[in-house]
Amino acid sequence: MKLFKRTLRRTALMAPALALLTIPFSTGTASAATPGWGSDKPDVIGDCNAGKPDLCQYHEVSSWNAPGYWHAASNVFDNCEGTDPATYARSAAYETNTSYTYGTKETFEVSSGFSDKIQLGMKASVESNQSWTVGDKHTVTETQTNTVRAGYKGQYWFQPLWHHSQGWLEVHYGKRVDGHYFWYYPGQGSTGFQITTPVTWPDGTLQGVMKWTTWKC
Repeated sequence: MKLFKRTLRRTALMAPALALLTIPFSTGTASAATPGWGSDKPDVIGDCNAGKPDLCQYHEVSSWNAPGYWHAASNVFDNCEGTDPATYARSAAYETNTSYTYGTKETFEVSSGFSDKIQLGMKASVESNQSWTVGDKHTVTETQTNTVRAGYKGQYWFQPLWHHSQGWLEVHYGKRVDGHYFWYYPGQGSTGFQITTPVTWPDGTLQGVMKWTTWKC
């Protein structure tokens, strides 16, 4: 296992067959109902996506960094029929994005303009070599040379480092909506609004661990 350092060589994505895992990001509005809220409350997520309220402000309650799941970062290199070790020099790549969830882990969409406002409510990193920007796609690529023994397969895997933020959303309307000017989603001081953002180096590339694995055919 090797820690991916920012001094390693990075190349452009060269092979369309590389396996990429991408978290979808949309500039459209969310569903007609805000996750976790009933019909007696406004769709504050959809309204903030559309820029309808006078204020949509995110209040962060807590945050932390933690490694994520391992993801395939290349196609599988096959030496099942070979009689000698085979050496491969290939680009490994992984691409991901910010995700937004309600406390029940129900995922919802956030527009680019709304994500900019959320970013203002998140605390910046105190580490000079770490940063996170919500709503932006980030990629890591690395060219490595590895050997696959005869009768084996090989593949690159990447484990990204994630920044987790949780808090609540303050929404102000210019007129009463469902009886109120002010709404707090999912509750004032709560941690139900959750944001998961990839941690990056100052040049915007992902931080994490790239590893090479082999297994018998």
